[in-house]
Amino acid sequence: MAKASARKTPRPQRLAAPRRPETMAKSFTSEPVAIEFADASHRFVRADLEINGIAHGEASYEGRIFLDNPKANAKTPKTIEEGYAGSFNIFGHGGCLGDPGHCDINEHNRDPYDFRAPHPLTLASKRVTVTAALRAAARTKKKATITIVPVVTAANDLCDTKDVFHFERMQFVTYNG
Repeated sequence: MAKASARKTPRPQRLAAPRRPETMAKSFTSEPVAIEFADASHRFVRADLEINGIAHGEASYEGRIFLDNPKANAKTPKTIEEGYAGSFNIFGHGGCLGDPGHCDINEHNRDPYDFRAPHPLTLASKRVTVTAALRAAARTKKKATITIVPVVTAANDLCDTKDVFHFERMQFVTYNG
């Protein structure tokens, strides 16, 4: 009588607890954009930076916004003098634990009357009020760069902690009083 070989079932992979990485993430700096619409001759009462199409499938981070300070990093003081304009937070999903394709967003075939919640990884949008920093930059310049400094607050082994900020577009939006 032949013995059946005992097969061991693989143990599920366990992730370590989320951690705050020691290395800084890569910042994004735009090409110079026109800001002459923000000088003292214009009557807007509020200006926002609107960022659309933000990917949030990996690490959690604070996105710090600096105007006309392309050398800003996580240690740059959050002051108007340094160009600090505000920040937003992204609660990351910590990478994909499923099979290949599990985290792919496939919403292009949805019916406009489908009232189910969107896919959890549908790209995010953020709007940050940047009025004071934009006015300060426009006092002396007609163009400025926009720098986003991601400061990773939590990540696990599945997350890229260097290249975390991905977006589709950003624009200034002003409101008249």
